[in-house]
Amino acid sequence: MQIIFHIDLNAFFANAEVSRQPSLKGKPLVISGNNRRSIVSTASYEARKYGIHSAMPLYQAKELCKNLIVKPVDFDLYRKLSNTFFELIASYSTVLEVASIDECYVDFTEYIKEHDIHPYILAVEIQRRVLQELKLPCSIGIAPNKFMAKMASDMKKPMGITILNRKNYKELLWPLDISAMFGIGQKTCPKLKNAGIMTIGDVADFKNYNKLRTIVGKNALLLYRKANGIDISKVKVKKHEAKSIGNSTTLQYDTNDTDTLYDLLNKLSQNVSQRAKKNDLISNTIAITIKYTRFESISRQIIIDHYVNDYETILSNAKFLFDKNYDGRPVRLLRVALYNTVNIHQKMIQMSLFDTYESF
Repeated sequence: MQIIFHIDLNAFFANAEVSRQPSLKGKPLVISGNNRRSIVSTASYEARKYGIHSAMPLYQAKELCKNLIVKPVDFDLYRKLSNTFFELIASYSTVLEVASIDECYVDFTEYIKEHDIHPYILAVEIQRRVLQELKLPCSIGIAPNKFMAKMASDMKKPMGITILNRKNYKELLWPLDISAMFGIGQKTCPKLKNAGIMTIGDVADFKNYNKLRTIVGKNALLLYRKANGIDISKVKVKKHEAKSIGNSTTLQYDTNDTDTLYDLLNKLSQNVSQRAKKNDLISNTIAITIKYTRFESISRQIIIDHYVNDYETILSNAKFLFDKNYDGRPVRLLRVALYNTVNIHQKMIQMSLFDTYESF
């Protein structure tokens, strides 16, 4: 059975501002233009307590909350954080599909098998890293397919982790209002309710199938199957070529024995090299992470003047970064990664074109 995560950054635009200006944490904040005709793009969870929501006119939001903080849209900041977020997730699994600027689907089936880790424990680690390294909260849904993972990530926000599977989906999914079902639009929802289809459980009930088909047409079977926990769609990796490849190992016992740590860097560099070669990827950016405790780690990277995927170059630079930054304390986890990867064939074509141009 496959294990799919849907990872969703909570109130992304608002929390992006908080990550840049921590003094905004815990305050009612919206992202918007700041004139009477402006509408709210994103509202922080503190602002939502006042009844403020996205697409609300700003003047109404200000009437609901007199001390509302308004920040302008900053797409450069969002893109930067978004790219870093996807690179962090891709360091665990490159079977990743970007769904939007602040959410993705990831197939962790092989990673979980290889590392013998429970999906929930992995989700906790990812959630903590995103919060620690990017200062962004996220919710994670874990399920055997994309639809259920998406629904699960919406069930607990912010900073929630929900497992939805064949054992509990009837209990957790079916009672939800039809408006909560991913794939049901605002225009379709009232039509379904007028026909007596009020919950996701009603969509799953075959007795309502003809009514469902009358309203949504050819999409009826798809919605019926999803409501019954069936979704055969795959994570579309081609939509997002991995920007990084990394391997990490959590030691059974924390250690500051340098021979042990060098040996681990050796193995991690070999794994990264093998994965890069297998996927025809090369990089000019080599990085390491040294984790001392659950909540304390450092990440450092070096940019070299050529693109590589060979073990020797990766290892030598990883050791250089380690020697330069390791402070002698016992280490809990080590990670080696390649960032800003590119396809080797594409790079060769670019180099060939450049060489041809230079020869004239």
